[in-house]
Formats: sequence, structure tokens, C-alpha cells
Amino acid sequence: MQFNDVATNKARLVAYCEPEIKEKLERLAETRLRSLSNLIESVLVEEVAKAEASGELKVDPTNKSK
Repeated sequence: MQFNDVATNKARLVAYCEPEIKEKLERLAETRLRSLSNLIESVLVEEVAKAEASGELKVDPTNKSK
């Protein structure tokens, strides 16, 4: 299966979770008028920001995405 028709330049990430968590995430995404992918990305961005702010993750000075 190939995913070359996706209109994005973002990296693809594959993750596994319990079906109950996926269902709850889908409901939360719908409640927040987001796609599941967008909701998960926003959670990941928040976690990375918290890790950088706490010093747990060193800030990459070459990263121009901020």
C-alpha cells in the first residue's frame, strides 16, 4: 500500500494503541472539529514543547519550524 497521493510535506508516523483509545481520540477530534491526525499532531507538539521547556529535550537551534 502506498500513500503518495497525500497532499502534504509532513512526515508520516505510524503508531499503535488500544482500540478503546483510538475510539476516544476519534470522538475528541470530532468534538474539537479536527481530524484525528491533526489532533494527534497537536498533542505531540505540546509534549515536545513541554519537554523542551523543562530541559528534558535539548532545543535544536537548527530547527527553523518555530
